Amino acid sequence: INEQDVYENYLIEQLASNSLIPKLDTSFLDILRQLRNKSAHPSGHSASAEEARFVFYESISRFLSKPILTTTQLVDDILARLDDQHFFPSSSASKVADIVKKEILNIHQETLPYLVNKLLDKYLNSNSDIKKNSGFFLNGLAHLKEEELSSCLKKYIIDSKCSDSKCSSLILRMISANGSLLLNLESVTYDRLKSVISKRIKNSNLTDSDSELSHPSMVLSSILGSCGEDLMLTYFKSQLTELFQKNIFSISFISHMSGNEKVVKLYLEEAYSQAGSSDFNIANNFSRSVSDIDGYLSESLTEEQAFLLISNIMKAAECGAWAAQSLKSSKFSSIPKIKKVSIEYLQYDKVAAKAKYKELGHSDQDFNNLVHEQLLDLDS
Repeated sequence: INEQDVYENYLIEQLASNSLIPKLDTSFLDILRQLRNKSAHPSGHSASAEEARFVFYESISRFLSKPILTTTQLVDDILARLDDQHFFPSSSASKVADIVKKEILNIHQETLPYLVNKLLDKYLNSNSDIKKNSGFFLNGLAHLKEEELSSCLKKYIIDSKCSDSKCSSLILRMISANGSLLLNLESVTYDRLKSVISKRIKNSNLTDSDSELSHPSMVLSSILGSCGEDLMLTYFKSQLTELFQKNIFSISFISHMSGNEKVVKLYLEEAYSQAGSSDFNIANNFSRSVSDIDGYLSESLTEEQAFLLISNIMKAAECGAWAAQSLKSSKFSSIPKIKKVSIEYLQYDKVAAKAKYKELGHSDQDFNNLVHEQLLDLDS
């Protein structure tokens, strides 16, 4: 009896000192222990019905009904089911996150490092369904954007594994799910991530779907949305330029670019260059494809920027690029929104527009032709 009492006291003290139960619950637990001992041991005390009801009620409401704390039982149960073929019936990021949220509902925060490390181990050392489901689960944890989860993912995966090429795709998908994972990292981690993203850009094809989580367009747009353009340009300016050079028409990035003036300016440096390029292949490719992004890009452009884009297309047309000439002949009908914004610049400040146009090598007559024949009729 005495040895049992000593152990129970020690257990209560350890639970309290490690903040696993609050101080008020500690006091109630001690009361329950004393009542239990008086009633269960040969003490001469006969418990009343009221005492019994009190012990049962407080034991259940304060302790037994609570989630399991630091035991790994619930995590191990999840890990044991990762080979289930239909663990994640959908690859949708939001649906994966919903399933993950349900699975970890009763898991105590102190088991999160164990969960993350075990999932990573299974991702790296398993095949087939277990690897796929482990990756989905980690993406789902990232998508939840909860502070404790994000801290674990940053510590055990982003920081410690970004140098491991076997984790590159996983890390890119996690960043797409939650760009804020890149806040407040070590400088060396940023440098390693830059290398990972650059390699992904280099190895990507223009035919790759830019809506895939590991696609550099999705990764960079997530960083921009979660961390802002200052961090983006401080650490990932080169990667942005590489993306624009590889695919200036990436809708998944352009659609999230509006309102970020510095990023738009960097984008337009490349867009102007391609639109007015003396290389027919580059110029034709731009004029042939710009209609695909008309609605998205027009939302990011000022009136002057839209006008300069059309001016560079005209430059390529005058050099003989057939796709640019086709746009000119159609009076830019395939890019009506960019055209509309550029017209607003002409209406606002025709003198400045003319000066900008001539800076690109156009003549006064070229400008008059643009105004009257391609855009609108204004008094010369």
